[in-house]
Amino acid sequence: MVLILSAGFLIEFVKGTRSIAFVVSILTGGMVSVIAGTIFYKINPLTRYVRYTTFSGFFLMYVFTLLSATTSVTFTFVFPLVTLFCLYVDRWFMIIVCTLILLLNGLYIANKLIHIDRLEAGEAAYNQFTTTMLIHTFVLLLFMSSLIAIVYVFHRLRQAMDYKIKEANLARVTGQKLYAQATVDDLTGVFNRRHFVERVREQLNETTPGCSLLLLDVDDFKKVNDIHGHLAGDKVLMAFSSLLLKAYADSGLVGRVGGEEFAVFLRTSSERDSQERAERLRKMIESSETWITEEKSISVTTSGGLVYSERSEMTFEELFQLADKALYVSKNSGKNKITSAASID
Repeated sequence: MVLILSAGFLIEFVKGTRSIAFVVSILTGGMVSVIAGTIFYKINPLTRYVRYTTFSGFFLMYVFTLLSATTSVTFTFVFPLVTLFCLYVDRWFMIIVCTLILLLNGLYIANKLIHIDRLEAGEAAYNQFTTTMLIHTFVLLLFMSSLIAIVYVFHRLRQAMDYKIKEANLARVTGQKLYAQATVDDLTGVFNRRHFVERVREQLNETTPGCSLLLLDVDDFKKVNDIHGHLAGDKVLMAFSSLLLKAYADSGLVGRVGGEEFAVFLRTSSERDSQERAERLRKMIESSETWITEEKSISVTTSGGLVYSERSEMTFEELFQLADKALYVSKNSGKNKITSAASID
């Protein structure tokens, strides 16, 4: 639109009604506004400064056009068309722009009517001039009303679109909450038993062999509840699961499969790696403390059963049985140890 306006000024320059300095200054002002608007758009496409900056440049060009009074009356309609691109759906900005346009055009028409001499111009020329002014005013009012209607329609569309976006975001958040409720254990933040089993079965269906299942049980957890209370027991479970997630969240699946019983499924190609990681976890739990009050903390240990398999057809039930058997050995041979199912075959 800057180029269109500048082209009009260049035509008038060729006809001798404009100076080259005027054309250059107008073109420079318009281009600066467009460049500034583009910069604002790159920073933030939704900012109002994009419209305000671009509008300012066009508005200055329009004011100079009217004040110089050498442009054809129909040429002034270019600016209202330009404002349509600047306004977008900002209703208050639109009202200000429409008011300025009507005011400037009113002053322009009044100035023309005041300075024209009916006798000097001649009856026919004067009538033609007044008719042109009336047509100008009518077309301008029609254009402004159309602009208001278009912006109003866009405003309602934006409202409807914002409502749909809000609905979609609400549905997404609700879906995420429902998914979390269906898959995550409320107390510990790890997978619940049902979802853990589903995820393990999905991974067992993969063709890559090599996996391990580690069952862990908090030693003497009943004593923790009996001596310190169930709230203390809950804190112990939360701290226990936090250590599990810290150790395996990047590479394994962690789930709560019973009251104080947890499971870890790991895709690995090495039984030794599974054993070393399980042993590091046991030592980490042994050396950790859970603060049940500001002054008092307790420590717990864990017993585990580990099974490793390279059979791709291995089922979850088979893995669980073997790991549970190994866990039973750990619990009945002193606790605070990890027993491998391979060592008791």
